[in-house]
Amino acid sequence: PLLTQRRADGDRDRRLPKETVDALTEHGLLRLLVPQRFGGLAVDLRTAVDATAEIARADPSAGWVVMILGSADWLVGLFPEQAQCEVYADGPDTAVCAVLTPHATARRVDGGWSLCGRWAPASGCAHAQWAILGFPTLTAGQSEPDGTALALVRADELSVADTWFTVGMRGTGSNTLIGDDLAVPDHRVLRLGPRERGALLPALVSYMIAPYLGIAAEALDYVLGQADRRGISFTNYRRRSDSTAFQLAVAEAATTVDLVRLIAHDSADLVDRHTRAGADIDYRTRAGLRARTGRAVRECRDAVDALVAAQGAAALAESSPLAPLLLDMHTAAAHAVANPATNAELFGRALLGVEPNITDLI
Repeated sequence: PLLTQRRADGDRDRRLPKETVDALTEHGLLRLLVPQRFGGLAVDLRTAVDATAEIARADPSAGWVVMILGSADWLVGLFPEQAQCEVYADGPDTAVCAVLTPHATARRVDGGWSLCGRWAPASGCAHAQWAILGFPTLTAGQSEPDGTALALVRADELSVADTWFTVGMRGTGSNTLIGDDLAVPDHRVLRLGPRERGALLPALVSYMIAPYLGIAAEALDYVLGQADRRGISFTNYRRRSDSTAFQLAVAEAATTVDLVRLIAHDSADLVDRHTRAGADIDYRTRAGLRARTGRAVRECRDAVDALVAAQGAAALAESSPLAPLLLDMHTAAAHAVANPATNAELFGRALLGVEPNITDLI
């Protein structure tokens, strides 16, 4: 209830309200994927998906921020132990945001790297004490980057540009982080070799399904709850629930929500099995997980669109709970990693052995 009550404040202020962040912290939802040795819950990925989807039902922006910060906590676990101890020195509720795209210039210095760049969108950065930032690596004597790495940087070393002006997911506060001559020691740098890429992307894209699932489930429940309250204009139906077209629409949406939940659970379980076994996930399976995420996002978006159409013009009233869900869904669905066509292409290339693929982040 608190998340629902404060959601409009987040939309207005373009960041999660303090009351929302405090409640998420109090209930342990910002330590879901923090290692137990630092006081975290270290839940399995399926539990994180389910919890985050529930949060997104009440406030999609809060669900998105929990997913991003949780993903960053999972990433911190790939860094050297010294870096992990620094991040969680003040406790397991330390928040870490992440922007993996290498929007930076980097030069090698004694004992580490010096970075300059602008990183966006940095969801949840208003609440973070640390940031994980992507940057291109450059070997001495070469003119072109030869790889990608992630840097752990203290948030107080960065400035924030107020750039997040969107029609949906406004409360995520996904502004731009700016750094100039950031000194990053080697122990706070993670080079993304094949093993590291193979570990992080399957977990991140599987977890990413959660907020979309939550939005679609909430839209479905709202429409079902309104089914008997009014009829369909320009027809003889006094209740929408009597309409065959309406029945088909909600049945299709409900089936979609169930199928997406199955996809999310199966993907999360697959990642968890490999993590527990200490085994690598093969390239084709990793590409398939990205394709699953793209498909899940498309299905959730289409389900919300169909529910809005079934509800009629009332769905787009300012007072309707469906209107912000529609905007949040379409804004979130525009995320590059969620793009169904891109994800299908990279999976198709993996299936056919077409090299090189369109991204290393598989």
